[in-house]
Amino acid sequence: MTVQLEKLCSKDIDVDDLADAGEAAAGDWLYVARAELVLARPDHRQLTAAGLDPDPLQLMAAACAHADSERGERVELVVDLVPVAGRRVARWRRRLVRRAQQRGPSAFGEQLGGGERAGVGGSLWSQALAGLNGGASRGRPGQRRGRVPRTSDLAEGVGKFLPTADTQVFAVQVMVQTVAAHPVKAQALLHQVMAVMDAWSGENWWRPVGPRTGMWRPYSNVWWRRRNFERRFEMGEFAPPKRQWVTSREIAALLKPPSVHCTPTNVVRTGGVVPAAPSRLPEWTGQRGVVPLGMVTGADGRARLGAVPQQDVLFGASLGRSGFGKSELALLQALTLGYGGCGVWFLDPHGAAVQRALPYLTHPAVVDRVQLIDLSVKDPGARIASWNPLSMEGRDRAQVQDVVGAVVGGLASAQGWGDRAPRARAILSHAVQVLAHLALVMCERGRPDLQPTLFSITRLLTDERWRMQVLEQLPRRLSRFWRHTFPRYEGNAVPVVTQLLEQLETSDSLRAFLGQPRSSYNVRQAMDGNKIVLLRCSGTGGGDQIITSLLLFDLFLAGLSREGARPEDLETMFAFADELTAIDGASRGYVAAILEQLRKYEVRLMGLTQMVMRLSEETRQALMQNQSLLSAAGADSDEAAFISRRLAGVASTVLEQLAKYQYVMSTMLHGERSTPFRVRGVAVHQVLADYHRPDLLPGLVAAIDRNLGRRPVGKILEALDGDDERLPGLDDMLLTHLTGHAPAAGPTETAGPAEAAGRSEVG
Repeated sequence: MTVQLEKLCSKDIDVDDLADAGEAAAGDWLYVARAELVLARPDHRQLTAAGLDPDPLQLMAAACAHADSERGERVELVVDLVPVAGRRVARWRRRLVRRAQQRGPSAFGEQLGGGERAGVGGSLWSQALAGLNGGASRGRPGQRRGRVPRTSDLAEGVGKFLPTADTQVFAVQVMVQTVAAHPVKAQALLHQVMAVMDAWSGENWWRPVGPRTGMWRPYSNVWWRRRNFERRFEMGEFAPPKRQWVTSREIAALLKPPSVHCTPTNVVRTGGVVPAAPSRLPEWTGQRGVVPLGMVTGADGRARLGAVPQQDVLFGASLGRSGFGKSELALLQALTLGYGGCGVWFLDPHGAAVQRALPYLTHPAVVDRVQLIDLSVKDPGARIASWNPLSMEGRDRAQVQDVVGAVVGGLASAQGWGDRAPRARAILSHAVQVLAHLALVMCERGRPDLQPTLFSITRLLTDERWRMQVLEQLPRRLSRFWRHTFPRYEGNAVPVVTQLLEQLETSDSLRAFLGQPRSSYNVRQAMDGNKIVLLRCSGTGGGDQIITSLLLFDLFLAGLSREGARPEDLETMFAFADELTAIDGASRGYVAAILEQLRKYEVRLMGLTQMVMRLSEETRQALMQNQSLLSAAGADSDEAAFISRRLAGVASTVLEQLAKYQYVMSTMLHGERSTPFRVRGVAVHQVLADYHRPDLLPGLVAAIDRNLGRRPVGKILEALDGDDERLPGLDDMLLTHLTGHAPAAGPTETAGPAEAAGRSEVG
């Protein structure tokens, strides 16, 4: 046994010196063992075609597992193939046939011929005479019998190069090299790799070249073979020691990737079979009108940043495990669409994506279009926008019913009332109707700054004196319900409504956002003006789901309000909803309504969720039915089985094994559904590095303050609360303006409708 010592020593260590070499091996030395494998018998003898179960590459993986890569150890099996031209194979086949004919039959069943022409052609006359004489051949005494090769003998002589074998033939060169920190280990790894080739042993087999005398088996490490071996191994030169041809069928199992039956954990998996990206898929270079997807590889092997035409993306679904890149992809798409001139509405329950997006939106081209609704702020000095769902500013009396429907629908859906709370819905509807008319009166009088808000609903329901004074200023038909029907409700009917609003009042940021009489946030105006709206709704406590439901329902109604407009006049808005499972629970069916109805109004929803199976049935059906862009990241078996049925030809195990930032996508492309293809995710900072300007964030914040008229939370709450007589609250100022005098002193709160009824009858 001889191995080569590399790195610090270049001499060979003989087997007798291995003990001494072992002491040196503890240092930084590496030992190399080499072997070249050739066919043991003539190459027309066939190798056994190795099967897939068990996978013959499993032994190779096991050998590699014993190599310590951190110490520089490695195991390499090199198989070089050169195609052989068909005419050369045919010429070699004819030579093999001639050899078989000269050799004659090699088994039983010889046929006899006569004369000097005995053979394949010369025996024809003898065979004819034998037929005329009943099978007996007449020959002269002493005539020598000829031996005619049978077809089976010829086939055996030609072997695997039969004309009927429709396979490609290759010249082959097989070399093995192992490197280890100890010479014995290097030789052991070499024999492990050579054992891999035993899986092909049959009529023919692989054997190493070089000396093999007793225990001395240096193979290609001997000095007269080593230089030639190294040159071919390093330079890729094809010069095997003898001519050896193999067919594609024989060698295919060695060239394939490891199969599912190759179980070692040190095997790099391909992730299953996924078709290449469509050749018609556009490449994104920053142009408008497309939605970027990530890095794709086409059938030509070229990697590029793929995209899909914007007109083909109506709705999108991004599914997969948390932390696998869904939000990163959505953020990249939202930013590029925003820079492309589209409107963007990005609802992020956690806020991480919103914070990452801000440094990329400081460019002068978009800074005046950015709007930020951050409801997680807690500092009284932090600034916040305003939204009054009851505002009638810019509306007329005919739109009061729209406001009633929006507010009641949003609050009812957040609580999931449905048909189960008819009294609560009736009370809330009439309360919103009164306050909407009151807001209209304030706008008509030129005082939109005194419009009631959502929190005025509680005052209307629990303060009878304030309610009666307000109703006196409104049309009499609006007071009929409050004078005759409301007092007859049981006492527990009002708390069902007020507890909903009390949850909102527990958050200072929500009180500041919803408690201002005039709105600076208007999603319909954002749609028409191609604004980039970023919303963060977490951190409000029990009001998270309520405000999410209200905002989503407001988006739905704003889209519907485009009815009647010409399609060519509508600006496109992409609405991104991260953590769709949580949003769906709050929306109570309006996600499905958006998916089903808003396409024709140029509102396109992109939903992201970890667990599609946890979506409500109606939302899941609407999402799968209407999606035109489906993106799947890693998933567990149940989720993968559901998604794979929508990705034709992709097994669920492929989705289960997807690594981070790897996706399988299917999209509509020029009106046709594409085959699924693999996509490698790209980070936002890799694509938009030139737009990342955190140093310009102060200018962006100032622009957002201007765009939304944001005010400090503390000052807003002071104006709303009215803690003393010098600073009355909003509801008191509203009543003072209506009646011309301050609200009457005395107790204002009632215990409920029952007591209100008693006082009403006495009055």
